Amino acid sequence: MGVVIVSCDKKSGSLQPGVTGSAFDVLVVGSPSIWKNEAGRVLYDVLNEDVPALPQSEPMFNITFVPEKDFGGILRPLRNIILFEINDKIYTQGRISYLRNQWAKPQAVVKITAPDQEEFIKIVNEKKGEFVSFLVDAELDRLYNYFARYSNREGAKVVYDMFGTEVTIPSTLKQYKTGKDFVWISNGNPDLRQDIIVYRYAYHDAEDFKLENLLQKRDSVLKENIGGPSPDSYMTTEHRCDVTYRVLPANGKYRVQLRGLWRVEGDLMGGPFVSMSYLDEKRNQIITMEGFVYAPSHKKRNYLRQLESVVRSLKIQE
Repeated sequence: MGVVIVSCDKKSGSLQPGVTGSAFDVLVVGSPSIWKNEAGRVLYDVLNEDVPALPQSEPMFNITFVPEKDFGGILRPLRNIILFEINDKIYTQGRISYLRNQWAKPQAVVKITAPDQEEFIKIVNEKKGEFVSFLVDAELDRLYNYFARYSNREGAKVVYDMFGTEVTIPSTLKQYKTGKDFVWISNGNPDLRQDIIVYRYAYHDAEDFKLENLLQKRDSVLKENIGGPSPDSYMTTEHRCDVTYRVLPANGKYRVQLRGLWRVEGDLMGGPFVSMSYLDEKRNQIITMEGFVYAPSHKKRNYLRQLESVVRSLKIQE
């Protein structure tokens, strides 16, 4: 198996066009016969996997295929592109290359090559987490850069004054409420709610970052600060569904991501959430930033991804 080749910013000139297409669209380019056979099906299934921890099935990407001979013109500036080729006269092993800003900016391109179908399937299965993360991260960066240009500076100042952390708050989230070591910022839309909360608590040892302890603290903070529509109702974690747990790098800092479902105890409300918990070593505390969505009549993938791009951007001031 060949090593992964990374190529960045091959064409970063100022005259490059901006990317086109909608968030989480991916264009797959290659041979129609390969796309229709087992190798193409394996690649399609990877891109079509469900986003984890959503209340209904939604794919990771919206997939469009085009034959290589038709790839040009208006298609080249699309935001996310996968190029694939199987050719035993050119390639001796499977390889995946990553390119940025190849025909537009900010564009993410993945190139998958192999000498035969068996090698193609092998490298796609081995590296699927890597190239899916490359495309998702590129999309989250685009979302964050948009929100950074159109942000709620007043809301960001509320968070900074309480926690000493820099955050970007989307301009659509204008309503906020504060509590003890707690800030809640919302768009206040009853039909399509997007909310962000930030809270902190003392750090004792590494046990604090175990899944069960993070969820226990989450539930106690939500019960205290986010009540439901009836007097005895309150927000909590939906423990009947799995919560995903990932440790992610953060410029040398320790952070843990949780993805799962929330519900309101005593009511029928619920939806997905994504949270990021950071260790603030200087102040010996954990800071958690979370985004959650309530949109009963809408698909939720993109709305939650928008909040995820913001949640993962928190910066602790030294």
